[in-house]
Amino acid sequence: MQPVHQPNDLIIYPSTKKTIGLVLAALVFVVLGIVFIGAGQSEEERSLALVAIGGVSVVFFGACLVYLVYRLFNRKPSLIVNDEGVVDHSSAIGGGELKWADIEEMMLYDYMGQRFIGIRLHDAETYLARQSGFKKALMKANQGLVQATVNITQTAVKMPLEELYALMMEKWERDRAGA
Repeated sequence: MQPVHQPNDLIIYPSTKKTIGLVLAALVFVVLGIVFIGAGQSEEERSLALVAIGGVSVVFFGACLVYLVYRLFNRKPSLIVNDEGVVDHSSAIGGGELKWADIEEMMLYDYMGQRFIGIRLHDAETYLARQSGFKKALMKANQGLVQATVNITQTAVKMPLEELYALMMEKWERDRAGA
């Protein structure tokens, strides 16, 4: 895929409104984590469990907060769909560049109350081998939960997921018919 966008490329940016909502939610959990740490270290409580839960909350949601603030100010597209494939930067573990020929199956599914487009690849292991250590570990963990290597969530894109899925299926099937 070419880095220069073509006129028929579909370029989807993250929803600023949804990103702000996620920033606020992450901030709440960071603050709650700090409160748990403080409560767990108080004279009357002294709870290692509260400190541990608070620490995990601060680290995890703090990392989410940093990423979300970065996405809020970095106006890079979440997704680019064109005749050659998809470029996915919809999350911290976005799939990157995926050619239509590399895709085995695409599915629309719900998981834990969220809607996703799942992309299963012909050679997931080769694809995962190209990823960095932390990103690879997160992608493998995701793959263990759902049967897709790459997942695009509704919260990461402005366009309704059903419309995006239909458009992606159309381009993927056209590519398969031409191969």
